[in-house]
Amino acid sequence: VVQGFLLAYLNVTDYYITQSEQEMNKGFSDIYLEPFLARYPDLKYSYLIELKYISRKEYSEAIQQEEIKKAKKQLNQYAASERVKKSVGNTQLKKVILVYNGWEMVSCEEMVQKSVSC
Repeated sequence: VVQGFLLAYLNVTDYYITQSEQEMNKGFSDIYLEPFLARYPDLKYSYLIELKYISRKEYSEAIQQEEIKKAKKQLNQYAASERVKKSVGNTQLKKVILVYNGWEMVSCEEMVQKSVSC
């Protein structure tokens, strides 16, 4: 449900071609915001977003960290796909991890050399 609401929100503008659950390098990305370069050639960024859900009953800090670790591996896998490499053009690919505990977002992290909180 959270992914559906997020997709609806992300589709408010047409700067990106929003793709959900697309096959990328033997996995399925949660959300890929492919830059619409034909219409907006000056876009600077493209985005891969990985969502992780932890039920309220199962949530702990250790489980959250394990889910973040899994998400990082997945995002690197998707970023290495030919589909992403070809479609990002000259944009900088941002890899974002969102972790939800029920409906509440408990972590928002951009993958960079050193993790930075959103």
